[in-house]
Amino acid sequence: MSIKLHSPSGQTRTNKILVAAKLANLQLELVDTQLNDKNILNQFPFGKVPVLETKEGNLFESNAILRYIARHSQGLYGKTPYQQGLVDQWLDVTINELETDVIAAAIQVLGQIPAIPSQFKTSLAQITYALTVVDTQLGKTKFISGDSLTIADIALAQVVTFAFTLLFGEAQRSKFQHLLKWLNEVNSLPEWRAFFGRPRFPKTAFALNEVADDKDKKEKKEKKQEQPKQKEQQEQPKQKEQPKQKEQPKQQPKQEEEDDAPKKKEANPLDLLPPSTFNIDDYKRIFFAEKDIQKNIDTLFATIDLNGWSLWLVRYNKSENEGKQLILTNNLMKGFINQRLDQNFRKYAFAIHGVYGDEPNLQLRGAWLWRGTEVPKEWKDHVAYDYHEFIKVDVNNAAQKQLFVDYWIKQEEDVSEVEGLKARSLMYFR
Repeated sequence: MSIKLHSPSGQTRTNKILVAAKLANLQLELVDTQLNDKNILNQFPFGKVPVLETKEGNLFESNAILRYIARHSQGLYGKTPYQQGLVDQWLDVTINELETDVIAAAIQVLGQIPAIPSQFKTSLAQITYALTVVDTQLGKTKFISGDSLTIADIALAQVVTFAFTLLFGEAQRSKFQHLLKWLNEVNSLPEWRAFFGRPRFPKTAFALNEVADDKDKKEKKEKKQEQPKQKEQQEQPKQKEQPKQKEQPKQQPKQEEEDDAPKKKEANPLDLLPPSTFNIDDYKRIFFAEKDIQKNIDTLFATIDLNGWSLWLVRYNKSENEGKQLILTNNLMKGFINQRLDQNFRKYAFAIHGVYGDEPNLQLRGAWLWRGTEVPKEWKDHVAYDYHEFIKVDVNNAAQKQLFVDYWIKQEEDVSEVEGLKARSLMYFR
């Protein structure tokens, strides 16, 4: 009987087990078991995955599975009882001091739960503290539990990579120099790259779509009510103490007047373009009012001013580890479009963007209409701009035009197909 790993394909906890197995030269058969697969999950304790099915019985909990795998190798679990204790220590630190808060913060950034700023701030502070401890340790030893790579490094690197991908920008990451050096070494392992791919860390952390909790709202309300009172108390003594004087013309230095003057808001380059006959707001109203989608596309090509506007096909060039699961790929798309793309761009653009294809090879792509005839600053400032492909549609090219039309009108999820890929999750940028 072969050893089977029942776990979702592409999930980070699945991948850390597969990395350990590859390092230990232990053959595992991955059985793609999704988190909501009740028929399979009911066979295992607590109804959770991952579960390792061996000839002796089943093992669950990812770190217990890591330990089982490590015992089949020389060194992955340490060579002495003390070294094994250090491995256990840092496995526990990863779970108890880091992973819980990373997940709590990440699901808010990804929009899987409503954001609560006070809780997010607390989680981020705990993550920062834990990483500071880890960074200090890695300043003393090459790997987290000593001079050789162990499963503690694999488990820790999985969580830190996830945190650095979503929660920390370049400035925050630069505070952990020992940790970054260690992480680069682990991330560069061929066994790691085989399952996690090349990590991509953003220059700035993903923004939190803040929805203040009751405590935040109460504090802001009280502060707002207190400000007029404080201002009144400060002004009253001045009115009594100052003697009446003959008013004299006020003279202020020219420089001071310039400093006090409100700074002029920098104009968006798209506002400086020559006037256009095409009105995006009018078209959006027509688009959602007209039930016949084909009429929408006919209206677009009949009214668009291609000297002031342009049509584009936008595709994301994913890494090897991305596009495995629909829920994660959908969150990735929404993060890119709803959180990382300047939302002021909505008044200059309209798009149908989505997840296409089948697990584990899902694609992110869509059809866009925006002001101007080049890729705008809003996209060029996007953290993942370099990983997107932008194809300007030539309306005189029948194939390109038809492809744009297909993305625009084929909108029935799990039914419509574009470029041979089934539409799985679609969204409007409007």
